[in-house]
Amino acid sequence: MIAITSPSKTMKEEKIKVRTTKPRLIEDSLILQNEMKRYTTEDLQKLMGISEELAELNYKRFQEIEVAKEYPALFLFKGDVFRGIDAESLSPIEVEYLNKHLRILSGLYGVLRPLDRIKPYRLEMGIRHKNERGKTLYDFWGTKIQRLLEKDCKDNTLVNLASQEYSKAIRLNELNLDVYDIEFREHRNGLYPMISFFAKHARGEMARYMAVNNVQHIDELKSFDYSGYGFNEGFSKDKLLVFTRG
Repeated sequence: MIAITSPSKTMKEEKIKVRTTKPRLIEDSLILQNEMKRYTTEDLQKLMGISEELAELNYKRFQEIEVAKEYPALFLFKGDVFRGIDAESLSPIEVEYLNKHLRILSGLYGVLRPLDRIKPYRLEMGIRHKNERGKTLYDFWGTKIQRLLEKDCKDNTLVNLASQEYSKAIRLNELNLDVYDIEFREHRNGLYPMISFFAKHARGEMARYMAVNNVQHIDELKSFDYSGYGFNEGFSKDKLLVFTRG
């Protein structure tokens, strides 16, 4: 069983002693890195819809990417999902579980194992970057992410903890795997909407739960109870597992 998640815009560059691996789509990533070096600060600001300060930071990142320090992806990303995982508090065995069972989708690297070493960057999957393979990063990656996930997923089961922007990159309708979507909903005035901030953190907690409990089968996820969530059988159906709280 493999779970997929989105990366994070927020990163924290801290040295950590852990065995790392090389990203498997690095040759494609290097093509993108060279293409991104052609953008000016103003280009990046417009392309990514970010502030001038962030554009300057990422212009510098791409210009200096060849000599930039590398970090294991699981520990570099620090957004809501990764705060939910809280990798620093996991045991080596639990981290190794995630390296086998979690995949992080990435605009710059395609798909990452948690211990793949990467450089700080910002490149969201949904941007419209014209490249030799098309007009978007979805065109650039084509079926490469999909094929790698199919190869990794030995029991044919994929747990989707990624956002729509990133899960679109794996072409769910063409994927030769059993895909289980996970939703987290909050009780509000008699309704159960999904609130993005809480859902992101909960997706990370689900990945953590899998590692802590050495989850091997999809039914084991139904016992997830972090942060007050519980499996809601009434809202769940087929390959959709819904967890609610409140």
